[in-house]
Amino acid sequence: MRGTVISSNGVDFRLPDTGGVEGVRLEVDFPLGPTDLEFRRSGGEWALHLPRPAVDRLEYRLTLRSAGGTAWTRDPENPAHVANPFGDRSEIRFPEYRPPVWVSRPESGTRLRVGTQAGGLGDPVPLTVWSPDGLGPRTPAPLLLANDGTDMATRGSLLRWATQAANRLRFRVALLDPADGRRDSWYAASSDYADHLSAVILPAVRERFAVSATVGLGASLGALSMLWAHRRHPGLLQGLALQSGSYFTAVHDPQESGYSRFGHICAAVRELTQGPARQTTPVLVTCGAVEENRANNEQMARALAAQGYRVDLRLVPDAHTMIGWRDAWSPGVEQLLEQVS
Repeated sequence: MRGTVISSNGVDFRLPDTGGVEGVRLEVDFPLGPTDLEFRRSGGEWALHLPRPAVDRLEYRLTLRSAGGTAWTRDPENPAHVANPFGDRSEIRFPEYRPPVWVSRPESGTRLRVGTQAGGLGDPVPLTVWSPDGLGPRTPAPLLLANDGTDMATRGSLLRWATQAANRLRFRVALLDPADGRRDSWYAASSDYADHLSAVILPAVRERFAVSATVGLGASLGALSMLWAHRRHPGLLQGLALQSGSYFTAVHDPQESGYSRFGHICAAVRELTQGPARQTTPVLVTCGAVEENRANNEQMARALAAQGYRVDLRLVPDAHTMIGWRDAWSPGVEQLLEQVS
């Protein structure tokens, strides 16, 4: 039987052998140990059995090798797929996976684009503030300051989550975006970006809205950026929601050593983990149970706890994915916002 067959124990992949393809390989974005990911050709089809990894959901693509070279594609036998900045991925949802209930509910509220100066960054930070219906601009409320905000709202439905969460706790969301080509330079523990958040971005928000407390939200490099801003400017943020932070070290992340900012990030992580912290905040740390960043996230969580932070570490049965981050917002970020209110 052709097709992608999913069970609680794993996945059976079967593709028709249409000729011209010399090899097929399953590609995922996390290590699978000794598991053989090469398809076998037999009886007019390519087949692979994948024992279930320690996840409830799996994103993948296929590598097709032929005389003409190598191509990457979604699984033609599986219609389920998710958006990815590096190309859409096919998606497996194991029977135990349950998406958050709020995902199917509508977004409401208002968005206001806030213009700011570029300052020393060279480009202004695109900034949009979302408010729930009925919350006037002069009514004090917590602010969730989100790096990669528009991406989180588009691929992760951040504002759908906020719409539902704000029924119980009124808060606003500031969506911060990197300018084109600036994400690495701004988010890789950049002191210039941290200073800009303190001197330009938050004052611009406070000119228009009454802010009672601010929680920083970031994923991957965006998490490192928020933590760096907090340490450089104590008092800037009253809480931190850090997801799959890119806290690279030479011990845990040698596979990242070719990245141009690897050395800078390693030095920043040493400074962050060695402390001391001039001011602590409650911190939510979420991380995929199988992702490469798990070891460095657990190390950072231990270091922050040793420095006096109230750390809530939660492992998600997913990888380094937007959906994995999305699935951890409730109740984790909601509880963090309640703590600072």
